[in-house]
Amino acid sequence: MDNHSFVLPEDAPPDLAAVAELGRGLQQLAEAVDELHQQHLDLRDQVTARPGARSRKAPPSVPWPLRWPDLDREQAAQVWAWLIDWTDWMVERYQLAEEIPACWPLHPPLIEELAALAAAWHDAYDESAPADTPLLWHERLARCRIRLRDWDDYTRCRNGTHTLRRLDLAWPDTWRTAAEQAAAADLADRPLPDPGPDARTTAAERDPPAAGPTAGQEAPA
Repeated sequence: MDNHSFVLPEDAPPDLAAVAELGRGLQQLAEAVDELHQQHLDLRDQVTARPGARSRKAPPSVPWPLRWPDLDREQAAQVWAWLIDWTDWMVERYQLAEEIPACWPLHPPLIEELAALAAAWHDAYDESAPADTPLLWHERLARCRIRLRDWDDYTRCRNGTHTLRRLDLAWPDTWRTAAEQAAAADLADRPLPDPGPDARTTAAERDPPAAGPTAGQEAPA
């Protein structure tokens, strides 16, 4: 018998017996809650151990999944702070100052590339990631550096000086109208979708064919 147990006297008054019964019920409830909590922990461990079961790919302060068009002002502020700090660390760590221009925040393609690279880095170094995942991230980094050099050639930003895109590299203002016209022409040459047998039956019932002339009747001229 532990320090909190006691034996209820046989001649205990009814109110004391009721309190004792309530205490036993609370004890059973507490044991059931503890058991459910342990089951929850076991289930969490099982899910985490499954192949492909991974945690977030960014710090908790960063909205995930990360889609820039969906971010409000507060969320975007969190993402910017995270991405600026991470890019600063990566450029210094891997000595990429010559490959990534300092004006990268002014180039949306570079923002997307670096955000994807940062998210992959967090995923690779997550505690639940396989041991070879950091190596795979470095292989992705090597491919990403090729794209970053291509973007660097495209932006023509050098020595920390931002260069605006040349106007002749921008699409004309009429491109959307031309694209919609091309799409309409393509759609006009395509067959309509087959409505299926059920829809054809319904249409036939709704619009039965016109009856021909009966015997003894002349067809209209």
